[in-house]
Amino acid sequence: MTQMNRTLRGTARFLLLPFLAIIAASGCGESSSPGATGEVDNTGGADPGTGGGATGSTTAGSGGGATGSTTAGTGGGATGSTTAGTGGGATVGTGSDSSGAGTGGAPNSRPTFHVFMLMGQSNMAGVADKQASDQNSDQRLKVLGGCNQPAGQWNVANPPLNDCPGEKGWNLSTAVDPGIWFGKTLLGKLPEGDTIGLVGTAESGESINTFISGGSHHQMILNKIAKAKTAENARFAGIIFHQGESDSGQSSWPGKVVQLYNEVKEAWGVDYDVPFILGELPAGGCCSGHNSLVHQAADMLPDGYWVSQDGTKVMDQYHFDHASVVLMGTRYGEKMIEALKW
Repeated sequence: MTQMNRTLRGTARFLLLPFLAIIAASGCGESSSPGATGEVDNTGGADPGTGGGATGSTTAGSGGGATGSTTAGTGGGATGSTTAGTGGGATVGTGSDSSGAGTGGAPNSRPTFHVFMLMGQSNMAGVADKQASDQNSDQRLKVLGGCNQPAGQWNVANPPLNDCPGEKGWNLSTAVDPGIWFGKTLLGKLPEGDTIGLVGTAESGESINTFISGGSHHQMILNKIAKAKTAENARFAGIIFHQGESDSGQSSWPGKVVQLYNEVKEAWGVDYDVPFILGELPAGGCCSGHNSLVHQAADMLPDGYWVSQDGTKVMDQYHFDHASVVLMGTRYGEKMIEALKW
């Protein structure tokens, strides 16, 4: 009886083999030409049929995985994709636009660290005295170094965010800067699980010439970028810029803003454009005539914007008062949210 059972089981396996071979042949994606990467009309090629995987394709069939694709079919996993189909998981690398996964898919397990550069002179470094309302305890808002905090590491962001006294020695340790209110505004729209990193490079009383290549503060900017790039899953996300008092009315200034943008982008080593948001100079101060050049620079940038100083006040001929710092920082944040489509 035992021998008979063995024989019957062996016979069943033998009979199943041709049937399985037929099924396998029907799902292999065969065609009159090989299913090579980038080819079309080949089941299993760049436009795969059921079960077909495609390297570098834009779509994948049911069950197919698409490496480098923009979408994956039902059940398909998309490595490097921006979206994944039903049941598909989307693994997104640094610099991608989305970390979402399709229904049933695994979300990105590495939250994005969105890094923003804070650049300019004294109105970005801050002059008005900080108040209790300016403080931050949210761990999702970090600053690289910052005033009176350990240099070269990510600390909880609190004003002032730029180095004090700075390379020139003029940045104040008692001030509030628009960067903190920029960051606080972003927190309201920050994708769940992600973090914001702020990199302050503002220097009071400085011409834009000191920030571009050959300038006295250019290397400081490069050093901070190099450090910021080492953060886990860091993504260079944008720049806010308030400068021009030291270059008021100079027709070459907009072109130098573009040069600064290009040099910062090169230092980050990215091939995508980021929002660059300029702030108008205060109307009640020395240099509001420069604002036409602020608008011109924004128009010359690939992803440029400017925010208005309307409703602000100055505490002297150059600098925003406290309420105006808060207003400008909030406007920077709102414009960045708009630009990033958060």
